Amino acid sequence: MASFNHAPFVAEAITSVLSQSLTNIELIVVDDASNDRTAEIVASICDERLKLICQPFNRGVHVRNLALSLARGRYIAFQNSDDVWQLDKLARQLEVMEANDNLTACFTGVELIDVDGNAKKNSWGDNLFTVENRLPRAWLRHFFDVGNCLALPSAMVRRSDLVKLGGFRGSLVQLSDFDLWIRLAALGDFMVLPMQLTKMRIVDGVNLSEPSAGKILRMKIEHATVLQRFTEPELLTYFPISFPDLVDFGNAGARKVALALRAMERFGTTGIMFADCVIANVLDEERARADAIEAHGLAFIQDFFERRCQMVMLITKTK
Repeated sequence: MASFNHAPFVAEAITSVLSQSLTNIELIVVDDASNDRTAEIVASICDERLKLICQPFNRGVHVRNLALSLARGRYIAFQNSDDVWQLDKLARQLEVMEANDNLTACFTGVELIDVDGNAKKNSWGDNLFTVENRLPRAWLRHFFDVGNCLALPSAMVRRSDLVKLGGFRGSLVQLSDFDLWIRLAALGDFMVLPMQLTKMRIVDGVNLSEPSAGKILRMKIEHATVLQRFTEPELLTYFPISFPDLVDFGNAGARKVALALRAMERFGTTGIMFADCVIANVLDEERARADAIEAHGLAFIQDFFERRCQMVMLITKTK
C-alpha cells in the first residue's frame, strides 16, 4: 500500500486488507511523507502482519518498488490508502491464479465510491474499468489503441514476474500501472473477475488520475513514453498477432515505423511525441532504416524532418 495524506480513509483501507478471508498475508505500507495524520493512524493499528515504512521526502523513492523489495509472498496485490477491498477479494484471486499457471495477472470488477463510501455516479471514472476478458495478446492491441482499462488496486500478480520486469517505472507518476500491464501482457494472460471486489474512492479534486489541465499535459508525455514499450523486442514479436490489420512487416524497423504512423493517426500530440522518438531511433540504425524504407518508402523520413521543423517553430513562437 502506498499512502499519502489520506488520514480520513487509511484506517478503512488497511482494515479491508487485514480482514481478508485469506489470512496468510503481509501488508507493507510505505507512507510517502504525508503531512497529515496518515502515518500516525497506520502506526496505531496493531497487527503483526502490518509493516509501516515512513519516507522523509515525498517522491524520494518509488514507494511501490520499495514495498516490493521487502515483500516475501509469491503473489503481490496493490492497495491504495483510500480504497477498499471486499473481504474475499484476495481469496478469489488466489484461487484463480493457482489454477492457471499461464496467468500473469488477475483483476476484479470495480465499484466507484464517494467520500462517505457510497456508490459514486456521474464521475470521470464512469465506465473506465472493464470486466471484459480478451484473448491472449489481444490485450496488447487494446492497450495501444484505447489505453488503460484496469484498476491497480484490483490487481494480483506473481512476485516472480514483477522481479523479472524490474517493478514499476520510476519516472512515471500517472501511468506506471499501465506501463506494467503492457509488460505483463507480453509475458502471459490476464483474467478479469466480474465481481466488484474492489472499491475505488473518487474524491473530487484529490485523485491522482482525475483529469486537470496540468495532469492531462503530464499524461500526454507519459503516454508517449509508455507507448515505446511496443517497440521493444519482446512486444514486437507479437506484432502479427496484435496488429493483424496492419501489413505484417517482417523486420523491426518496418514494424516500429508502422506503429509510429498508427499512433499519429490516433493520438495527436501524444502520437507525434511517440513517433518522433521511434522514427529517430530507426533512422539511427542503418539496418532498421533500410528495412523501414523498403517497407514504407521515403515519405515517412521527409515527414519526420518536416514535423521537427514545425515543432521548433512552435517552441520558438511560445517563448
